[in-house]
Amino acid sequence: MSKPKKIAIYKKLVRRLSLGFETLSPEIQHEIIDFIKSQQHASGGFCDRAGNPDPYYSLFGCWLSLAIGQNTEIEQLKTYISKHPATSSRVEDLALNLMKTELFPQQKNESVFSLLRKVFSGHNFMDISYRFFLLALTIDATAKNRFLFNLMARVWLSFYKVKENSPCSLVAALCFARFDLGLGYRKYQKLLLEFHQLQAGFRAFETTPFSDTLSTGVALFSLAETNYDLRLITPDCLDFIQMNYLSGAFLSGDGDETRDLEYTFYGLLALGSLVRN
Repeated sequence: MSKPKKIAIYKKLVRRLSLGFETLSPEIQHEIIDFIKSQQHASGGFCDRAGNPDPYYSLFGCWLSLAIGQNTEIEQLKTYISKHPATSSRVEDLALNLMKTELFPQQKNESVFSLLRKVFSGHNFMDISYRFFLLALTIDATAKNRFLFNLMARVWLSFYKVKENSPCSLVAALCFARFDLGLGYRKYQKLLLEFHQLQAGFRAFETTPFSDTLSTGVALFSLAETNYDLRLITPDCLDFIQMNYLSGAFLSGDGDETRDLEYTFYGLLALGSLVRN
């Protein structure tokens, strides 16, 4: 009997977004659709907080549009990507690669070694573990050379130790990655739960006094995908998510009322992760 085909991680993210969206009332759904449409630039790219088309924010716009079936926005985004927008960071390079994998599957993907060289060479101010996570997400999406990279990842994860005061997002990524690669992960579930606050969501660091939408989204996704029973913390997290919804978008959770696609992504991700399969 053949093994079931592995679902790419980004497709699992999109699925959780869709589940979150489906739990909302038709009125709220329409507000979110209108907000996503309002964030698309005439060029087809999605806008950053300054209103400029941006590859990083376009990735969130892409995944949100896929999750709720916004085909017109996806076609416009294809036009933007086909014009090879300029990038200013490794994050934006990886965002473009991830979108191309979904929207232009017939195109040839970069090799593992090319991606390694791009992410780890030159001046790069991203934490090495975060770079590794972005790289893993990109390679996982291509479904090519996965065996070699998974072998490298298993070795790296076996020796990697969580540093004191590591961010919630990193612990969530490590927990999910170890589960996905068949390594021990329950210790990381417990570490992740230390970021949860009573009557709120998850915070970025254990010393942070408030929860935020990004940490809540990635923590709940990791816990849900590793089959942790979320029932005890669901009421707190739902209240936090609801408190940070505003006119078609989810807010960062730290008091900033700027609406953008990134936190709308994390808000719906959190909501969808609380939906029991």
